[in-house]
This record gives sequence, structure tokens and C-alpha cells, in this order.
Amino acid sequence: MKAAEQRQKKGEGGAIAAWSDGLIGHSAALNVLNRALESGRLAHAYLLVGPEGAGKVTVARKFASMLLGVSAPETHPDFTFVERERDAKTGKPHAAILLDQVQALTNRLSLAPMMGGWRVAILDGAQLLNKESANALLKTLEEPHPKTMLLLTATSAEEVMATIRSRCQLLRFHRVATAEITVALRARGTEHDHAELYARLADGRPGAAISFAEKSSHLDDMFAMRDAILSMPSSAVAERFMAIEKAIPPKLPFQDAIDRSRDWLDLAAELLRDAMLIKLGAEGRIVHVDARERLAAWANQCDPAAVLAVLEESRRLLSANVSPRAALERVVASF
Repeated sequence: MKAAEQRQKKGEGGAIAAWSDGLIGHSAALNVLNRALESGRLAHAYLLVGPEGAGKVTVARKFASMLLGVSAPETHPDFTFVERERDAKTGKPHAAILLDQVQALTNRLSLAPMMGGWRVAILDGAQLLNKESANALLKTLEEPHPKTMLLLTATSAEEVMATIRSRCQLLRFHRVATAEITVALRARGTEHDHAELYARLADGRPGAAISFAEKSSHLDDMFAMRDAILSMPSSAVAERFMAIEKAIPPKLPFQDAIDRSRDWLDLAAELLRDAMLIKLGAEGRIVHVDARERLAAWANQCDPAAVLAVLEESRRLLSANVSPRAALERVVASF
């Protein structure tokens, strides 16, 4: 028996007990994986679903490392990571995970593991599989090779093709309590007041909180987008449209524009929810505590519930490949 397999089977005190050390939250999903490990009944494919920044890829990497018996999966020859690529000539992102990427993946998964243990692959962004690439993955999901593990991630199960979704065990990653994220940030060396603020601003997403704490540019970008959104109700309509053009420049690649528009809409939804909570007298539950006064004024300048309804419609338009700028302009016109 290989050393990695021996460690995996030790149970308490071994890999099963230790692989998730250091992860923030998601105890329900981790318990599902641990019970499957202990019983020896791992599924051949898992679909990890949750908001961006929740930690899905982090969990997938840690799980892959445990199965392969290494500290980082990239160091192992039986590990593969697949994500949407950019065009080699233009640098623009492809709209989907392409057929040739999935074919290369399935070819690797069809081979016997080089090291005699597991062969593990992570596919980040299963919602980005198009019809051709999804169909290419189906045979591997329907007829998996022994000791092969496929870990897919997605922001929403509903956005993943039903044929793919139905052949994976679903693991939902819910938002993590602010207090738990705060404790984890402090353990990583973040000063207490900053840790609490970053945890609140992350709105239950540990990865986002760590990004705010360790990459100041990410926090600055969020603050700049927030300022632009909060300024909308007091700006003339023409100024609002100019702000949208600044957020999504005309020459921005279409998929980048889609991604940035989703970020804009997600942040706008957070701010609208905070404004509604302030109106209801539930200020203790708001996310953007450092902008409380601006949110209170914002709540009096517009009808947050009405704008939120338009925002949800804009999200549906984005999913239907409507122009990102047109989708956002519907929202800003409603302030």
C-alpha cells in the first residue's frame, strides 16, 4: 500500500482528521467529504457550488493534496487544473472552457496514475463549459476510471448544464459567519479592527476577506466601485451613464465586461440590502458598516426594493448574453 493511501486510512490523527486544518468555515461540506473518506465511499465527481470568494477552489486544492499525499497539488504529476484560458494572440479571455481543454483533461484522466495512487483534476468554473466541452466531459463522468477524482466548482448549480450537474455529488458552500472569518484573519496576523471590517465587507466569503486583508488593490477597487454606485441617486442620468462607461470601457473584451458587470451588480445588491436594513431599523446587520451614513442618505434618495427588482432582471439579461452596458444602464436609470 502506498504511503499516501496509508496516511489517508489512518483516520483520527491522520490525513482524514488533518486535511481541512486551516480552512475557514464550510463545516457541512467538509463533513460530507470526511464521512465519504472514512467509509471509503468517495464519489468520483463533486460539484462545489457557492459565491465567488467563498473558498471553493481552496477546499478543492486541499482535498486534492490530501488524496495525492503532497502539500501542494501542483507538485504532483497526477494532478490537473483546468480553468478558462485567454487567447494567445489577443490576450482576451475565451467566453467558455473550450473543447480542446476538456479533451486534454479527459485524455489524462483515462490514463493510469503515474504514481500508482489517485489521479485528481479540478475544473474551476463548470458554468463556463459550453455544449461541446460539456458533452466531451460526459463520458468521463458516466464511466469514471478507478482512483480518479474530478472536483468541479461553480457559482451556481443552476448555471451548470443539467447533464453535468446530475452526474456529480453537490456540495454547497454557504456564507460563513463574520465572527468566524474575523478570528481566522486575526490568526493570520491582521489587526483586530481591520480584521472585523474586512470580514464584514466580505459578506460571508472567506476568500474575499483574505484578499481584502492581503491585497490592498482589491480593497481599493471595491471602494472605488462602491463610491460610484452610492453616487448614482444624486447624479444626473447622463453622469450615471458616463460612470457605467468608465466601469465597462467600450474596448473591454466581452467576457471581461460580463464578469465586471456581475461584480458591479453583486456589490449594488449588497448596498441596496444594507439600505433596506437601515430603513427597517436593523443597522446591526449591515455589511458596509464604514459607509453607514452614506447608505442612510441613499435609502432616502431611492426605493431600494424597486431598484433591487430591476437589478435582478439585469442579472437575467446578462445570463442571456445581453450587452453588459445595457444591463447596467437599466439599473442606474432606476435610481
